[in-house]
Amino acid sequence: MNSWQSANDGAALHAMTCDVEDYFQVSAFNDRVSAEDWGQYECRIPRNVDLILERLELAEARATFFTLGWVAEHFPELIRRMADAGHEIASHGMRHVRVWQQSRADFAEDAGAAKKLLEDTAGVPVLGYRAASWSIDQRTPWAHDVLVEAGYRYSSSVYPIRHDHFGVPNAPTVPYFHSDSGLLEIPPSVVNLL
Repeated sequence: MNSWQSANDGAALHAMTCDVEDYFQVSAFNDRVSAEDWGQYECRIPRNVDLILERLELAEARATFFTLGWVAEHFPELIRRMADAGHEIASHGMRHVRVWQQSRADFAEDAGAAKKLLEDTAGVPVLGYRAASWSIDQRTPWAHDVLVEAGYRYSSSVYPIRHDHFGVPNAPTVPYFHSDSGLLEIPPSVVNLL
């Protein structure tokens, strides 16, 4: 793994990201809420994203929105508002399915479909991908290759922690290029305690 260096002249670089999904779409509810039933629930995504957009505008800040393809299907105007405000639109897959619950072919189809839909909706390139529930790990050694093949430039899908549902405890805690695929992996921030 090659470490990534910011072209930021040593100044602190901060990144703000948001996963654009609703509570009923998260992996913890997979056994209780079917994706086919999502339309039966009140979706709070537009209201909540609009509140975030207002606050980001007040702070003169930009963020990356890792967005489900499902959101682009149901709320295309929201995707355009985020892009028009200068925020990065990135992919969170079509239906929030963990990578290790998919075959390589299914993952390729999902990642490619989400990228195309988000790009067509937002009118901007989609370069980034975040796996549902940080689910790129030792079970999915092919995932970074699939993302490169789909045209992604970076991923934020490997969580460098030990957890009972996800995580790669020995993964770097700073951005790095994945050794096999060359894809830039940007892990979420973590801190060692005790």
